This record gives sequence, C-alpha cells and structure tokens, in this order.
Amino acid sequence: MTENTSKSFAAPAKGADWVKGLRPYFVYRDLGMKSATEGRVMAHVIRAAQSCDGPMGYHSHELEFQMNYLLKGWARIDLADVGEIEVTAGDAWYQAPGVAHELMEYSDDFEVIEITIPGDFPTIDETR
Repeated sequence: MTENTSKSFAAPAKGADWVKGLRPYFVYRDLGMKSATEGRVMAHVIRAAQSCDGPMGYHSHELEFQMNYLLKGWARIDLADVGEIEVTAGDAWYQAPGVAHELMEYSDDFEVIEITIPGDFPTIDETR
C-alpha cells in the first residue's frame, strides 16, 4: 500500500470556484482530491451551465474507475453495455472502464459529483 503523505482537509462550498472544463455546457468545481492524492483520484462537482440541446457526444474514457452521484435534477444516459438509464437526484451510477456512453439529455438544474481513478485520463470520441 502506498504511504499516505497528504493531510485531511475540507473543501468548503462557500466561495468555491466554478470553472469551464472538458464540456462547454458544464462548469466544474474541483473538490481537491487530485491534489491530495497526487493524481490517483479525482472528485469534482459538475453543474449545468446552459440548457441541454440534444445528445452530448458518444465517447469513452481510459480509466480504472468512474462513478457519479446525482445531487440535483435528472439525466438520461446511454451506456453501451446496459442501454439507456434515467437518473434523478439521489441516484448513483457506475460506468465500467472503457464503456462508451453519451449524456442524452439533462435538466437545467443538473448537478452531479463525479469520482474517477486516476485523476487524469484520456477521453476518446466514439462512433455508434
């Protein structure tokens, strides 16, 4: 097991920075896990920055682990291995490594926590 050299911390919501990221229709709030774990884990909150105007692009990620917990709103997601799912606030979903997926639609108040291992990973555009 790797020796833990980081210290415990809190990531207060008040005054937190929301920044543009991978998807232009979302803003992202870093929860500090990537820095605390030297890149082994990433956790951030993703929030809708604009209304959904159709499917968001079929893609996959090269990573070991990806899970999401929906804080607010709802979403419809197409996962290549299980088909379409609809999630609402309080639901969680796991995306198996390398599984192609697409966010089909989401509510204006969509807000989700996403956790990945590792913290940085490539995104690959896929075709259906």
